[in-house]
Amino acid sequence: MITYRDVGMTYGDKTILKNINLTIEDGELFVLVGPSGSGKTTLLRMLNQLTVPTAGDVYLDDRKIKTYDVRQLRLHMGYVLQDSCLFPNLTVADNVTIQLEQQGVGKQQRRERAAELLTEVDLDPEQYADRYPHELSGGQQQRVALIRALATAPKLVLMDESFSALDPVLRQKAQELVLKLHQTYRPTIVFVTHDMQEALRMGHRIAVLHQGELQQVGTPNEILRHPANDFIRQFFGSRQPHWWQLAYLVQSGLLDQVTVTDQLPVLTQFSDLITRLQTVPQLAFQYQGQGYSVTREQLLTYLGQEGSGTDARTLAND
Repeated sequence: MITYRDVGMTYGDKTILKNINLTIEDGELFVLVGPSGSGKTTLLRMLNQLTVPTAGDVYLDDRKIKTYDVRQLRLHMGYVLQDSCLFPNLTVADNVTIQLEQQGVGKQQRRERAAELLTEVDLDPEQYADRYPHELSGGQQQRVALIRALATAPKLVLMDESFSALDPVLRQKAQELVLKLHQTYRPTIVFVTHDMQEALRMGHRIAVLHQGELQQVGTPNEILRHPANDFIRQFFGSRQPHWWQLAYLVQSGLLDQVTVTDQLPVLTQFSDLITRLQTVPQLAFQYQGQGYSVTREQLLTYLGQEGSGTDARTLAND
C-alpha cells in the first residue's frame, strides 16, 4: 500500500504540491491526471526517490520511502517513461532482463523470462529476442519497455505519460495491453496522464490534480456522475469517452430490440442504465423511440470490450 501524508513540494518560492493526502491500495491501477504543471509527475517521482518531498512523507508498505536503499528500491520497481529509453547497444532480450541481471539472475533464466514476456506482448522471441532497438517500430519499443518493467515481477510499476508519444491507434493498443498485463500479473500500477479519456479508460480509481492540489479521488463512474467542483466538471464534462454514451452502446449490436410500450422507461444517460442494472439482472428501456433489452452479462461484455474495468467490477460485485 502507498500512502501520501500531508505531502508538499516547493522549489524556491514556487509551490508544486500542497497538502496531499492519498492512499493507493495494493493491486490497483491508479491514475494521476491533471493539466500540465499540476504536480502529477512530481507526485509519481516521489515513489522511486527521484524527488523527495519538502513537507510530509510518502509510505510504501507502512515504511517511509526515504528510508529505503535507493538502488534496492528501484531494482524491485518497474518504470515506464514516455520515451521507451531502451539501451541501443543491448538486444531486446537483454533490455527486457537488465534488472534481473543486476539482481544476479543467471543468463539462461533471463533468456527464458524474456521469451515468456515477449510472447505475452505478441513479439515472437525467435524473431525479436536478438534484435536491437533501432530494428523495432515505436510501438514495439514501447511494448518492450513495458515488459522490461514487469520482468522482476515487481509489486509496483510507475508509468509516466507512457503512451503520449504514440499515435491514436497505437495508443489504444498500448492501453489494451496494459489492462491485459495488469489482469495477468496484478502489480500496483501508478499511471500518470494528462489525457482525460485515457484516465477514464485505464483507472480503477483516479486522482485529479490541479495547481498542486488534490481535487477529487474516485472511480471513473463516481467522477463522471458526481464531480466534486467546477474544475472537474469542466475538465471531464465535454470529454466523456465514446463508450459512455447510450448511442454507442445501441450501435454496438450487443442489445436485443423489443417492442416499445408505455411501460418501458425512457433513458437518455448511460449512467442511468448502469444504476438500474445494479438492482435488476435485465432491463428493457426506450431510447430515441426504439425499444431495447439488456442484461448485466451483455453490459459486462460491452464494458470489457471498451476497457472500462471499473464499471464491469461494479456490476459484477453488486
